Amino acid sequence: MSRDLDTMGPEQISRIRALVAERVPFLGPGLILGISSAGWVGLLVFLSLGANFGYALLWAVAGVIVYKYAFTIGCARYTVATGENIYAGLQRIPGLRNWQVLFIGAIYVVEIVYHAGGAVVAASLLASLLPAAVPVQYAMIALFALITLVLFKNSYPLFKKVMVVAGAIIVGGMCLNFLSLYLSPIEVVQGLVAPDLGNEDHLYYAGLVMCSLGTGLSLLCYTMWLQQQLGKRHGEAFYWAHMRSVRFDLALGFVLLAALSFFYLTLGFVAMNEHGLPAFEQDLMIRVIGHSLGAVPYGMTVFVITSLLTLFVYLIGAMDGRARAIASILRQTVQTRFSEDGLYRGVVLAFAAIFIVFSYVGSKYTIKDVLTLSVFMFGLVGFMLLWLDRHLPAYARGSAVWYAVMLVGSVLFPIGAVAYWGM
Repeated sequence: MSRDLDTMGPEQISRIRALVAERVPFLGPGLILGISSAGWVGLLVFLSLGANFGYALLWAVAGVIVYKYAFTIGCARYTVATGENIYAGLQRIPGLRNWQVLFIGAIYVVEIVYHAGGAVVAASLLASLLPAAVPVQYAMIALFALITLVLFKNSYPLFKKVMVVAGAIIVGGMCLNFLSLYLSPIEVVQGLVAPDLGNEDHLYYAGLVMCSLGTGLSLLCYTMWLQQQLGKRHGEAFYWAHMRSVRFDLALGFVLLAALSFFYLTLGFVAMNEHGLPAFEQDLMIRVIGHSLGAVPYGMTVFVITSLLTLFVYLIGAMDGRARAIASILRQTVQTRFSEDGLYRGVVLAFAAIFIVFSYVGSKYTIKDVLTLSVFMFGLVGFMLLWLDRHLPAYARGSAVWYAVMLVGSVLFPIGAVAYWGM
């Protein structure tokens, strides 16, 4: 018997090592996407949704996650098979030359102003943690000085390390804060399987979930990180050897995104909705919820730090992904003497300046027209991705289930955008 155990031990260890060796090499881009997407979803949307509606919109969350996971898997298959980022593929779509990528690039620039509301909340949280009274504008300058310092090196390994370490702290803080919460399984199930489609408020905020969960067109930035991870490796043999690892990384990222979304929705429900409190200003609401977590030692401090880090990785991810995308688009579509590295650094500096200026003159409220345009365009890009998939080699094309999910989602997103804008 002992001999059997001795032989079983090494075999099991060998299997575990083989599994790790298969899954680990391409961990990173999917996790970065999940972590960086959670800031807007968690603090600026889901706390409010939980406070106002409880779990009633879980059906929308589940549907959007399924579609956006399928969307990003399609982008991943394209990049692993061809070695190109998705922006290069979009240039092959029939129509006016370069209109797709230039239009997406323009939306990215406009969205930076829209996302600046999250930066204001992050700066106010940072100011609240400092021992001395510091104006929010000064905290904003310090925050983006740090972000720019990290990104200006244009080092993907450094960027990935910062994101993964911050993500680990966020998950740890989330788990600690969960100790002071309780779940309502019946309401969770009802929210998933019993949508109230006749409620106009629910439909309106389902449109907001469509835009914010996974951050819409920002999903395209995933291929920039994946391309950095892959280097120049691609093709059929590489696809069959490593696509499973890419899928695993992306699945982990979306599981993390779903967990963080559920966490913040639950916080809004338990700390606000059940006490009859509606949603209000996000930074103040974070402090109110933090006080309600006092049952756990250091609960409030842990929650505020976790929230600040969540917004930090969201901001640095938004800046890096968009800067890489815009630099790549400019190199692909415009004759310029600047290198892609130089363009990337220039865009990072421009984005940092926009955020800081916004803290002085802007408003943190959502720009509804930008949301609508982003959601509408995201649905159209879904159809473009279907076209690109049909032109991939047979081994890299999606399954019938993938095509069904993509077709349904690509139809519903433009409809949801128009409905959201009209309400």
